[in-house]
Amino acid sequence: MPLSTRFTQLVGIEHPVLCGGMQYVGYAELAAAVSNAGGLGTVSALTAATPEMLRSEIRKCRALTSKPFAVNFTILPMMGDLLKDYHLLVQVVIDEGVKVVQTAGNSPDRMKLHDGRALLEWLKDAGIVVIHKCMSVKHALAAERGGVDCISLGAYEYGGHIGNGDTTHWVQQAKAGLSLKVPYIVAGATAHGSQLAAALAMGASGVEIGTGFMATQECTIKQGIKDCISSPKTDETSTILLLRKVHNVGRFYKNPLTKKVAELEELHPGEFGPLGPLMTGKRTFSSFHESGDAEGSAWTCGVATAFITSVPTCKEFIENLVGTAEDIIRGNALLITPSRL
Repeated sequence: MPLSTRFTQLVGIEHPVLCGGMQYVGYAELAAAVSNAGGLGTVSALTAATPEMLRSEIRKCRALTSKPFAVNFTILPMMGDLLKDYHLLVQVVIDEGVKVVQTAGNSPDRMKLHDGRALLEWLKDAGIVVIHKCMSVKHALAAERGGVDCISLGAYEYGGHIGNGDTTHWVQQAKAGLSLKVPYIVAGATAHGSQLAAALAMGASGVEIGTGFMATQECTIKQGIKDCISSPKTDETSTILLLRKVHNVGRFYKNPLTKKVAELEELHPGEFGPLGPLMTGKRTFSSFHESGDAEGSAWTCGVATAFITSVPTCKEFIENLVGTAEDIIRGNALLITPSRL
């Protein structure tokens, strides 16, 4: 039976599982497969890059599924001139009738588009549900005050940019359950049903998964990356934190290249220049879609690799995750017994 939560009810899906909007991963094929399996798939606007490409990707996704799916907007100051015409991407999402948007980076109530209105205002006026990704309860509460509908809350274990804090999910999510009024989901480090059960116990309404969906059959990245993620040699110790000294901490797959980046970061604290040539999007795209070489770029990866041992379909992955969570929840209910005292 499906797990019905505030999140599933908000976005109209069967299972409380969101596929993260990953750059060079969040294409229509994966988004549609996740949605068809009962989760919420996500198309990455950062990957599509231009209004025409984003429109094409949304239409391709809609041709592959009749279920709800989201579009992810990543908003970072370092994007510079790309932000000037961001309203064109937003207008595509509105025109194409997308019902759910996830934002990441700057809070959408603070990002002003060309007409002076905030991104959040544009989206809400169009009747779009807005999920904002944060890496701290403090920022989640600010986004809640700003008017978002849902929070996706990451923490230290997250694969990707984790903010500058070191609070783990064990504290972060339980604190959010005591603090937030809007529904929230646990973002990152999740690939096992026991974690979904724990997330719900702490007050969350679901989970956001990235690395787990990279290692699925429908994901369009090269098999070499999927084999690396699911390899017995890849576990919770197979990631590395980079960019702390330039205040943009991220978790990446540990390979010779990312180890070299870590060395350079120690030699040039506070300077991104020496690191930049090794951390280009071109390198990541090549690894994901040309060579399949997991050692040739700095690609984000979460510690959920500890649980990923195969490359299933999205349907198999979600049904196993949710089924395991259901069994645990039912089993834990049996722990409640009348006092014998």
